[in-house]
Amino acid sequence: MSIEFPRDARVRFTQERLAVLTPRDRQGLAGRIGVVQTDSDLVRKPTVYFPKDGAMLELRLFRVDPRHLELVEGPPETEVAPRLNSDTVDKVTADAGEGGNLSQSDLDNFFD
Repeated sequence: MSIEFPRDARVRFTQERLAVLTPRDRQGLAGRIGVVQTDSDLVRKPTVYFPKDGAMLELRLFRVDPRHLELVEGPPETEVAPRLNSDTVDKVTADAGEGGNLSQSDLDNFFD
């Protein structure tokens, strides 16, 4: 079974994983919320960044086994580009003429 966490998801270590850590490590990670950081949208073993929290320093853990993590919150919603309605698309494509190529002014109007 593959477990994947999307980039910018907020995660924490599972209680099962914390239970097998040394007391010092457990104290440093228990209850801390980290952010998944990767170079792509999904990876098998993510890098997890824990920001500075009071007396606890920032911490970045590489190649964390995802079975040791639980999702706290998904990644924030990103702003989606507005969808073009069919009237706009029809106008732009009709103005393109026979060749199917848009002029610069047509392209500018398309993205306004």
